[in-house]
Amino acid sequence: MKKRIALLVYPNFSLQEVSNLMWLFRWYYDTMSEVVYTEKEAVMSEEGIFVYPQKTCEEFQVEDYDCLILPGCSDTRQAIQNKKLKSFLERFSGIKDFIIGAICSGPMFLAQAGLLKEKKYTDSLFVEMRDQFSFIEEDNFEAAPVVEAGNIITAQGSAFNDFAVHVARKLGYECPDKILSGYMDNWKKEDYIHHLSKEELQEFQEEFQEFLSK
Repeated sequence: MKKRIALLVYPNFSLQEVSNLMWLFRWYYDTMSEVVYTEKEAVMSEEGIFVYPQKTCEEFQVEDYDCLILPGCSDTRQAIQNKKLKSFLERFSGIKDFIIGAICSGPMFLAQAGLLKEKKYTDSLFVEMRDQFSFIEEDNFEAAPVVEAGNIITAQGSAFNDFAVHVARKLGYECPDKILSGYMDNWKKEDYIHHLSKEELQEFQEEFQEFLSK
């Protein structure tokens, strides 16, 4: 193990969704996290916390890390337009032995880079968004807290503890069932299917028009 996790950030990323994962790896597996972004500049999370990247995407070397983590993002407009971010993720196409985890809206960036092609996944996007983004394969969506497809792990935003455990186990670590509290033992598909109102749908279509095909 390299004992390092790469946390890919972008404006309005969710620090909360990955905090328990970083805590778990730091205190149970002696693994630190490093922040990666396309530029060496401070990035503000959706909670208002600024983080400073230790590495740029250009400096990133896959052999230096155990996995790459993509948090969710409350406002994806800047990140989806970031061509450097898309190019960085495209570098992982064809790499099957490096673990990539994405939670909440994070999987949409994997899809944009072609990494979810013909793969099962989950995310916290609204149904209407998933249906209209040209790069998202809606038929492969699974309404579940966490979905594993080869080396890629995707999760709903509310399943941040489950996400942390799945990533740890995927990397070969022993991880007891109750290592983190807050599991949803009983869930149904409807818990992970979200809809926009008509007004919200219209606003979404106007904001993301160039990325929509339906």
